This record gives sequence, structure tokens and C-alpha cells, in this order.
Amino acid sequence: MHASVRSIALSGIDAFEITIEASIAGGLPGVYVVGLPDTAVREARERVRSALRAARLTLPPSRVVVNLAPADVRKEGPAFDLPIALALLAAQGRVPDGRLRDAAIVGELGLDGCVRPVRGVLAVALAARDAGCLVLVVPLDQADEARSVSGLQVVAVGSLLEAVAWARGATTVEPARVASMVAPRGSGAALDLRDVRGQRVAKRAMEVAAVGRHHVLLIGPPGSGKTMLAERLPGLLPPLSHTDALEVARLHALAGTSRHPRDLSAPWRAPHHSVSLPGLVGTPTSLGELSLAHGGVLFMDEWPEFERRALEALREPLEARVLELVRARARRTLPADVQLVAAMNPCPCGLAGDPRRSCECTPATRRRYLARVSGPLLDRMAIRVVVAAPGGTPVTADVAAAGRRSAPVAAAEPTSVVARRVASARERSLRRQGHPNGALSGASLARHAALCQAGSALLQRARADGRLGERGIDDVTRVARSLADLAGRTAVAVDDVAEALAFRAELRTEDAP
Repeated sequence: MHASVRSIALSGIDAFEITIEASIAGGLPGVYVVGLPDTAVREARERVRSALRAARLTLPPSRVVVNLAPADVRKEGPAFDLPIALALLAAQGRVPDGRLRDAAIVGELGLDGCVRPVRGVLAVALAARDAGCLVLVVPLDQADEARSVSGLQVVAVGSLLEAVAWARGATTVEPARVASMVAPRGSGAALDLRDVRGQRVAKRAMEVAAVGRHHVLLIGPPGSGKTMLAERLPGLLPPLSHTDALEVARLHALAGTSRHPRDLSAPWRAPHHSVSLPGLVGTPTSLGELSLAHGGVLFMDEWPEFERRALEALREPLEARVLELVRARARRTLPADVQLVAAMNPCPCGLAGDPRRSCECTPATRRRYLARVSGPLLDRMAIRVVVAAPGGTPVTADVAAAGRRSAPVAAAEPTSVVARRVASARERSLRRQGHPNGALSGASLARHAALCQAGSALLQRARADGRLGERGIDDVTRVARSLADLAGRTAVAVDDVAEALAFRAELRTEDAP
């Protein structure tokens, strides 16, 4: 007697269809699971036995072989319990295989026959649809998540008996539908920009960064408001599209974290500076903080305190927006379209520029501290702003390099007002080039962010002074394009270039007291 059912396996960021084959034949009684299973899959035989017994559906005293095909791919986790049980029942002829042919089935079984949630149901649903499955059988608690994927009929079961009843035709299949995509209040909805006192230039910088998805570095002593500013950036960003929200939720489902597919707010990840290199960038089989921040903001507080290898691993993905991981036996391309916001103190003690307390760091000590962030990585931060301590003045910002001041922003403006300006400016850039200004490069940068003669001359003087390299010129041009979009201008003006230059604070050890 032989039967097979379909299921979905997860491997790293990949989800793929597998076939679970059950064969019952003569021989010494026993259940054997083959097909490169891990420990959790091998233990499924005991969970399935107990669940069948609880449902009064015992196995025959025969040799039972369960094969998970393809056999050369490792299978992980308890999600195959329910399909194994149904395959065994179909092999005995206790359930017909008519409904099983077009269905993918996932679910962990309890010893009492209940069906428990499994990891990555949203990724499972997307893979099942792509594999041509018409029906997806999932645990009852995860039905709403699975129904966020169009083109699938979702069957939610709370027990093995309910799954058997469905397979026998005793219950109907709910028609395919898609849950309405309503933007909820994100986690940063209660964080208002007007809670940050003062910091007019820094607030303006965060607004410009939100328009073009530019990377930002905030430099200032403890208590100056760096973290408060960074935490309010997600509230300034436009909501995700439905497609992007589904992709972000899929990534979080693969990582085992909770994010609803109807959540249209930008992701926010803030790893501790003790995070390891694999924890930050991921591995071929697991996602790191960089991929979990895909489509949103990656905030790195105490930037110089992060492991040097982890920091340097950010250099390529910050530009390419994807992360290529190559290992001896695996190669993966992980999503990494993030907006990086980093914060750091101006010196090891953090008191440089604080009018209330004096800094005792020597220039050599400060030089070693700042050198923890390499020049190439620092050069990728398009906006660098000094956040002064309350009552203090910036000591490391070359804000007057262009001879102009940043445009005024009302200190009491709430996030909702600024977010509307950001949305309008972002929409202008999307209509013009199809993506935010931070992604402009090459010919598209020259075409959509062409500078006037005065603006070009301003940049050439900055390059001649050694303040800007080629990457810096491109970054300033992108930021200037975002400033022009905020002002509603079709062309980049010299004032936009001057303000963009003012957002390129220099880290200079000679300013240390």
C-alpha cells in the first residue's frame, strides 16, 4: 500500500515543495523516516503515533517507510507531522486521496492530536501557490496569515480529526479570498518628532533622509537626542506597498519573528552592538538583522562599538541593496535594501562639545576611537549631522563649508505634518525615475539630478579642497535632488547643493578639547 501528499519545506530564505511518500508493507513492525531528515523530523514518528492513537486511528503492525523527496535536500522542523499522518492514513485506505492531490499540508502534531502552529506559514503559502497547489492546509491559529496570499484556498484545522474529516469530504473548503490590506498603526506611531527639543538641523536632515532613503550618521554626546531622532524616522517614511509588505512579512516568517502581512509600516531593527557577524548579515541558512530590516530602517547605536568585521560587511550591501553570501557548500543572495541610521559619540567619553561637562580625551585617544569606523564605510553615509548637546554648539560639523545655513524647520512640527511633506516629495521622485533618490546612480543620476553651473562649481571646489571624493559628489548630488523634491522644484538649484554639502559633517580630531 502506497500514498503520497505534498508539503512545503523551508531552507534558509527558500521555501520549496516536497513530496511525502508513505509505504506500508510486510516485514518487522516499525516506522522509518528517510529523505535526509533532521532530528525533529525523525521524532515525528513518535508524535504521529501518539496523535493517531488519540484519534483512535492506529497503525498496522507492519513495516512503514516514510520518504521525504527529494532525498538530497535536508528537511528540518516539525511541520511535516500532519502530512505524514495523512499520508499514512491514505496508504491504509482510511482517507481518500482525491483532496490530497491538489493540496499542500503543514502542521505540527501534539501527542493528543492537536495541530500546532509552525514557522514560516506565509512563506509556505507563497511557495505552495507558486508550486501550483490549489489548497493549503494549515494550523487553525495561522489561517489569517495564510489567507493573505491570493490564489489559494485555505483549510484551517485544529486537530488531526478535523484534517481527516476534511480529507474525507465531511467539511467544505473555504473559497479563496485575500484579507484586506489596511495600514495599521506601526510600532513608531506613538513616537512624535515634536518630542525632540530643538535640533532644527538634525530634524531637517531626517526629513531629507526619509525622502531619498539616504543613509544617516548622527554624531553627538549622550543625551543629545540621537536615538530619539532615529526612532522617529520610520514614522516619516511612506507606507509600504502591498507587495513589499508581503515580502517583508515573508522574511520575518522565515526568521521566526512575528510580523503581520497587513502591516504596511517600515520595518525597524536596532541590534545591540555586541551582535556577531552572522547575527548582523546572516548565513546561507538564516537571516540576519540586515535582511530583517529589508524595506525599512537598520539603526546601529554606538556605531564604533560594533565588531569591525561586522561593520565592514555592510559596505557592499549598503550600495548594492542585496547581500551575496558565498560559503563552501552554499551560495545565497539575501535581501538587504535598508536605510542605515548610525549614531556615535564624538569621543570615547562622549563629552566633546557638551557645555555642562568637560572632555578629557586626548586627540590620540579620540583618533583611535574614530578610526574604528573605516573611511570607506563612513563615506557611504550620505548625510552626516552633528547633534549638539542641549545648550551646546557642534564642534565637529563643517556646516558652514558651503557658506549657507540649512532651511528652517519648525521645532514644534508633529510627525504627521512632516510625513505628508515626505510623501509628496517621495511621490515626485517615484513618478520621475521609479525609485527613491538614494538609489540613483550612473546615467540616471546625471539625467534626473543634473546640476546647474553654480552647483557644479560648488562641488568642484569641495573636491579640490579634499572634502569630497567621487562617491561623496554622487551622494551630495542625490541629497540635493531630495532637497529639490521637498521644495517642489523640477531642477536642482545651487541652494540645494549648498544645503546638501552642509549635511556632510567632518570627523576631525583636532576639534577635541
